[in-house]
Amino acid sequence: MVRVYQMTDSVFLAGLVLSFMSFASIAASFCISPVLRNLGFKKVLAGANLLRAVFTILMAFSISHHEQVFFWITLLFVFCFSFAGAFFQPARFALLPIIVPKEQYVKANGVISLSNQLFLTAGWGLGGLLTYAVPFELVVGAAICLFVLSGASLNVLHINEKTTDGTAEKASVKSIWKDLMMIPIVRDITLMDMLEALAGSVWSSAILLAFTAAVLHETEVWWGMFNASYFIGAIVGSVIAIRFSAFFERNMGYVIIFCSLVMAALTLLFSFSPIPFLCALACAAMGPFYQVRDICQETMLQEVIPKQKRIGIMAAKNAILTPWSGVTYSIMGLVADAAGAKTAFIAAAALYIMAFFIALAQTRLLHYKQESQA
Repeated sequence: MVRVYQMTDSVFLAGLVLSFMSFASIAASFCISPVLRNLGFKKVLAGANLLRAVFTILMAFSISHHEQVFFWITLLFVFCFSFAGAFFQPARFALLPIIVPKEQYVKANGVISLSNQLFLTAGWGLGGLLTYAVPFELVVGAAICLFVLSGASLNVLHINEKTTDGTAEKASVKSIWKDLMMIPIVRDITLMDMLEALAGSVWSSAILLAFTAAVLHETEVWWGMFNASYFIGAIVGSVIAIRFSAFFERNMGYVIIFCSLVMAALTLLFSFSPIPFLCALACAAMGPFYQVRDICQETMLQEVIPKQKRIGIMAAKNAILTPWSGVTYSIMGLVADAAGAKTAFIAAAALYIMAFFIALAQTRLLHYKQESQA
């Protein structure tokens, strides 16, 4: 995206990179199940990262040419890169319940979430710094090496292929989308995710920067502190989920509902507080509740979705949420431009409250209990 913007000086053309990534995720959702059924988890997980390394090389080569035709070739490689990457999350989601005992789902998801947050925190900051300070070719070379290392690491993961038999379903695409809409807990969590993705987009760098400057009348220093405090809170939330996994396993429904309510309250606190330090505390407090809620939701989905439908349903869910996440930034950006950044945060709090009432109305989610493992 940085390279395209530097070459074209066009926000629209740089934004096409995200659009092509979203299109690829939707297209991949229709073939994830048969590919996993035919190749198996290990080959798909390792192969997805190795393919991403290959397409990164091709993207780097094509973007180094300034002719217009190479720009569209680059977008084609972006599509292929994202298409390969779309296999990773559904496969990981379906694989974890196979290699981890049921009573450790929350702890395992917490460990994965913790590692993700640590590397996201370091990755975004380090990536931005490297993009600014280091030649483009070295940044791309580092990314290629990391994809290869990830693929090689996954290839040595020991998986009993007999255990995975029947986990990649043979159901039709139509049946998978029907299941996504008909299983109450899956449907409601998907709807809540859509509302909370729209609410969460208010924390994007642009709107947060506008709030810091226009409402708090502070500099970019506090803007950076707000971002950092949230990520620190998210890491703390993953640690809490690991430490108190037994409690969360027994009360997943209540935890999800309570976290939605608290996030609404903290967003309102942030939007009305005139003191930057209190805003930073609200950001830090958001992290644990957001992270614990996500971990409980993922664990609940792993339990309620039949094992032979996990891959397909998660692929369909991602096909909805991936492009929707891209749209949410535009929606909240328009709200912030039209009514101000403070109004955007108040609207986000209202969306969190809507998610809270959806969860409260779903009695199966409210009183959900983890079934004992056979």
